[in-house]
Amino acid sequence: MRTQLLLIAIIALAGCEAPPSVTVDDELLVGNYVGENVATFLGVPFAEPPVGDLRWRAPQALTSRLERRETTEFAAACMQTMRILDWYRSMAVSFGASPDYYDDLQVSEDCLYLNLWTPTLESDAKLPVMVWVHGGSNKSGWSYEDNYRGHILAAQGVVVITVAYRQGVFGFLSHPELDGEDAVANFGLWDLVAALRWIQDNVEHFGGDPSRVTVFGESSGSENILALMFSGDAKNLFQRAALHSTAGYGLAMPTLQDEQRRGADLVAALGASSLQDLKKASAATLLETYTELTADHYHSPAIDGQLITESTWDSMRSERWPEHAVIIGTNADEYRDKTATAERYTCPSQSVAARRTASGGDAWMYFFSRVREDEASAEIGAYHGAEYPYVFGVHDDYVTTSVIDRELSTQMQKYWINFATSGDPNGADLPEWPMFERPDPLVQQFGDAIITIPATEPDICASFEASN
Repeated sequence: MRTQLLLIAIIALAGCEAPPSVTVDDELLVGNYVGENVATFLGVPFAEPPVGDLRWRAPQALTSRLERRETTEFAAACMQTMRILDWYRSMAVSFGASPDYYDDLQVSEDCLYLNLWTPTLESDAKLPVMVWVHGGSNKSGWSYEDNYRGHILAAQGVVVITVAYRQGVFGFLSHPELDGEDAVANFGLWDLVAALRWIQDNVEHFGGDPSRVTVFGESSGSENILALMFSGDAKNLFQRAALHSTAGYGLAMPTLQDEQRRGADLVAALGASSLQDLKKASAATLLETYTELTADHYHSPAIDGQLITESTWDSMRSERWPEHAVIIGTNADEYRDKTATAERYTCPSQSVAARRTASGGDAWMYFFSRVREDEASAEIGAYHGAEYPYVFGVHDDYVTTSVIDRELSTQMQKYWINFATSGDPNGADLPEWPMFERPDPLVQQFGDAIITIPATEPDICASFEASN
């Protein structure tokens, strides 16, 4: 009997599939499988922890390597308040779910990690790569929010990567004592550059093609992407960009002096005498004091003279566009006030698309208007952030997801994957999506059905163009 049980155990062990593993920079990364064929590597470091003397420094190449690194769990989110988590929990409650639907969020300064999903580990697979940059006003948000999980997209033949970057006081601040450093501001954006360089160097190990990298993001994430499109330090690190609900995009970007004044104000608020004193302060103390000091400040990328040498708006007007193809779009109810939505989101985004095609490039614009079929959804409409669960194909259990929603989600995924694959979202089994070109610009409306419509809010957007 004992021999028989031993034989059964051996047979069972033989049938177990070994976890996926990849050697990167002399480290063996060991991940997990999701479903039948998607390998996941979570919490993969792409730079040294930006702590201690590395606080407010450019991200440094990883040197603290391990012989074997388990990459089966997400790393802590970058230091931030709980504002985004509280928003998610309030959303759950408004739909009749428990706030505990969302787990507590662990935060740390040691946060420069990425997450990767891939359907193959064949180094010659040359799959397109899709890199997600989260939003959150550059002071909150994290790379593995529930709707950012990449397994559904990856199963369709792409490598999906979500990246972290420093937020708020740790990522978007400067101080006069930083003059002469390799990076004097925009540390969160430098983190994105470091992540993209890591991807260029290593994504082939995960089946990806470094010459077909699409960076996509939402809100401040897409604003950051747009700024990096014109940065020499990000040249050739990605080829395509999908910009969800970007706003502001550099009409009034702060200067280095603006960032340095905030840094000096923080030193004074803490009763310190120098930046070095701040480097010795606890992360929690910095976060708390800075949050009180700058409660209403929006953390745009800054014109630092290094990573960013002029405003994104001036770069676009100069027509010195890089080669990136672009998808850009907005939602119907970014604000409940339709005029505010048009002025803050729709018209600036139309300007990006129009200037891209006028410069000889390719740009497609969308207008997301789908409202799910329940009372709570009717109240909030096609809100800021409503579209990305459709692109990822990951929908919260507490929302109503009908046949219409699932079909729309499937079609949007196809558009985005086509774009990542070829630089054109169109495909044989999809409604034709025309490029956005004046004088008769057209957009693709993603609503109860997918239809092509004239660009929305023509009068407000004409006034926007005339005044900018």
